[in-house]
Amino acid sequence: MSIKKINIVTVGGGTGSYTVLSGIKTIKNTSISAIVSMADNGGSTGDLRDELGVLPPGDVRQCLVALSEHTDIVRKLINYRFDNGKLSGHSFGNIFLAALEKVTGSFAKGVEIVSEILKVRGTVIPATNNKAELVAILKNGKKIYGQVEIDKTDFQKNPLKKIFYKNKVKLNPRAKEAVLSSDYIIIGPGNFYESIVPNLIIDGFTTAIKKTKGKVIFMMNLTNKHGHTGYWNASDYVQNIENYLNRKVDIILINNVSPSKAQIKRYQLKEGDGVLIKDDMQDDERVMRSALISHSFFNKEKSDARAQARSFIRHDSQKIAECVMKILK
Repeated sequence: MSIKKINIVTVGGGTGSYTVLSGIKTIKNTSISAIVSMADNGGSTGDLRDELGVLPPGDVRQCLVALSEHTDIVRKLINYRFDNGKLSGHSFGNIFLAALEKVTGSFAKGVEIVSEILKVRGTVIPATNNKAELVAILKNGKKIYGQVEIDKTDFQKNPLKKIFYKNKVKLNPRAKEAVLSSDYIIIGPGNFYESIVPNLIIDGFTTAIKKTKGKVIFMMNLTNKHGHTGYWNASDYVQNIENYLNRKVDIILINNVSPSKAQIKRYQLKEGDGVLIKDDMQDDERVMRSALISHSFFNKEKSDARAQARSFIRHDSQKIAECVMKILK
């Protein structure tokens, strides 16, 4: 008699999803679906998107590599980033996915092909099949177009009124199916307005999340983003996530171990005060606290145009897996 697999869905993009997926793929008796933001328009991804008219491959590439069970050299190949010549700044995997979209006529089909090549354990699903360009309206009426420009905008000086898509962006039917059939949905960690919210505001996402019987797990970020979520407490993140979801989350995962002194010093030199998130949810029974932080330092590639936008205080994949396993049991 076969044991029914537990369906786990992740929602996010970029480094956050990569870290979660790298951990939970080691959990036995699970079926994993990664729903990935399609809002990225920066760096290699942005150039390919503008020049070739393809959907953004960068975040999808990271999730494919995270779930890959192929050899280390093949994973390194997909993530390899050229550092000189006309291809400088581009990763091989981004170019490969863009080429496959052109050859097959479908980004989703290209993702399927790469999934087979990489021996992916699970399914990587673009959140939408539509072109997705983010727009932010500030309270002073100014409009900011695209993820890169939104990243540069200081919402604490110029408060955000609303974030939405320029055109009609519908939930990928495969993403809808994954949410509806899920047992657990892990949202985050990740850049709040650039990796997490872009998934939640897609037409059809909140409807699916309200219909599912799956439990929603919100994985709290380790640090605030200066100019976006500076000085936010844990309760601020939860309140904002629930406002976008239009429902309560079921489980909240919060790291309870401080970064090393070296990490704090290095991060605050760049980001200023208000970086570390204060846990102010002692009375909330949904909170599960655990040591989730990695004390490793992550080197940034000089050829990565968006290197400065990437956090170097990150979650530990194995610690995430151990925490999730406790929930599943």
